[in-house]
Amino acid sequence: MAKTMGLNKLPRCRNSNRMKILKKIKKCIKQCLCVTTQQTNTQVVKDINYFRSLGVRIGDNCDFITSPDFSSEPYLITIGDNTTISFDVAFVTHDASTRVIRHLPDGDPETVIYGTIEVGSNCFIGCRSTILPNVKIGDNSVIGACSLVNRDIPANVIAAGNPCKVICTLDEYREKHKKDFLYMVSLPYEEKKKYLMRLYNLV
Repeated sequence: MAKTMGLNKLPRCRNSNRMKILKKIKKCIKQCLCVTTQQTNTQVVKDINYFRSLGVRIGDNCDFITSPDFSSEPYLITIGDNTTISFDVAFVTHDASTRVIRHLPDGDPETVIYGTIEVGSNCFIGCRSTILPNVKIGDNSVIGACSLVNRDIPANVIAAGNPCKVICTLDEYREKHKKDFLYMVSLPYEEKKKYLMRLYNLV
């Protein structure tokens, strides 16, 4: 298997040639990053349209970091406007543990449980969270990473954990972290990088 050549193991050559090679490599990397970003943004739109075609009710201006797992009954799921779904989030619209019931001596082989899932508008669902059947998440709520949401979550709260529980209100969260907020979402990548490197003394 061929080994990948690191930047510090370029063929021996004059310094001027070496610098030219490094500049070309950096240029290629930048171009790849730009293309990847464009492709990612396009893919999000494609994914959302695909999931809509399966029956998921998805509002406007939603953002999927990666494609969520919408289970085998996507038509039982509703997501409001301006909601962000982070990576590796699972929406489970059935309870497969009923398989055990089916195989009991007095069990009915047709036994199953299904349920709807409703996520409100302007919500954030943290990475690797699982949302179980018959759950509603209110508007403007945040679900922390790796949460198991097995009950309704009200609007305007921060909730997390296994099982997921309300930690604080959205207003309490804003007040607590006000000093940490940065206002730079629209800043170009290179400017953001320079600013953050200086801010955290990494230069």
